[in-house]
Amino acid sequence: MEHKPEVVRRGLLFLRKGSGFTTERLISQPAVVDILGGDDQRAELLIERFESAVTSLVDADAEILLDVFGLSPETADIRVLAKRRDYYGAKHGIGREAVADRDQAAIERLLEQLISGWYPKSPMPIRVPEAHNGAVIYSIRTRTLVSDHRHIETHYHFRLFPLFDGAEYFAIATENPVRPKVVGTGFRLETVEVDNGYIDQFWCTEPMQRGNTYELHYIIKNPDPVEPYWLYEESMAFHEPTRYATFEIKFIKAVPRVVWKVDRLTAVERPGRPVRSNLLKLSESGVAIVQYRDLYGGLINGIAWDW
Repeated sequence: MEHKPEVVRRGLLFLRKGSGFTTERLISQPAVVDILGGDDQRAELLIERFESAVTSLVDADAEILLDVFGLSPETADIRVLAKRRDYYGAKHGIGREAVADRDQAAIERLLEQLISGWYPKSPMPIRVPEAHNGAVIYSIRTRTLVSDHRHIETHYHFRLFPLFDGAEYFAIATENPVRPKVVGTGFRLETVEVDNGYIDQFWCTEPMQRGNTYELHYIIKNPDPVEPYWLYEESMAFHEPTRYATFEIKFIKAVPRVVWKVDRLTAVERPGRPVRSNLLKLSESGVAIVQYRDLYGGLINGIAWDW
C-alpha cells in the first residue's frame, strides 16, 4: 500500500532530526523507502536515489539539505541537528532559526522531487512534471463489483499532488457514455462532449495549492446491470505517469476460472494471456487485488479474467 504524501513528509522531517540521515534511520521510515523504490531494493541504491533527489535541487536547497541531513562531508560526524544548522548558519552569516526556515522550505521542494520522480536516479525514468503540466497523480485505486458475470459498479479514488498553485480541475478522457457520480464535497463534475467521447472535468471547490494532497472519489454504475454483456477485464491506460495503482475486483454469484494481471501491455496486446507468472488468487470472499507502481507511457495495467 502506498503511503500518503504527508507520511513521506513526516519521514523526511524525522531523517533531518537527531543524528541525521543514516541507513538504519532510513530503513525505519517505510514511506520514504517506498517512494525511493521499495524495500526490495538494496539500501545502497535507496541512498543513491535519495542523494540524487537532493542534489537535483537548486544549489541553495541542495547545500542546506546535505548539511542538515548530515550528508555533507563537513556534517557527517555531527549527530545533533542544532549543531548542523549552526554549521550552515556560520557559513552564511545567519542564525539557527533562519536556517530552520530555509531547510523546512527546502524539504518541501525535496518532497515534490521525490513524489514526481524528477531526478536522475529516480525509479520512474520520465520527467513527470512535464508530462502532467505541473501535477502528479500520486495514486489511483479502483474497486469493481461484478455480479453474475456482469459489471455492477466501479469506485475510483485518485490522490492528486499539485506542483503549482491554482489548478482548478482534473480532467479524464473517456469513451464511456455513463457519467460518474462524485462522492463527497471536494469536487464537482462538468462534462464536455467531444467527437469520440467525453472529457469529465472534476472541478475542485477551491483552486488546488502546491504541495497539498487532494482526494477525488467517484463511482460509475452500470445503468442496466442485467444487460447481456459479460465483463472480462478492468484496466486503464496510464498516459499520465502514476506512482501507485491498485485494482480490486469482487465477484459475487459466479467466480471466474482464471484471473491474471494485465501488466504494461499495449492496446493490441491487452488483456494478454494467463501464465504462471501473472496469475492471481481469489480470496475466500471472491476478491482479486493487484498493486502496481511507477506507471507511464500509455501502457495498460489492471486485472483480466476468463469465465
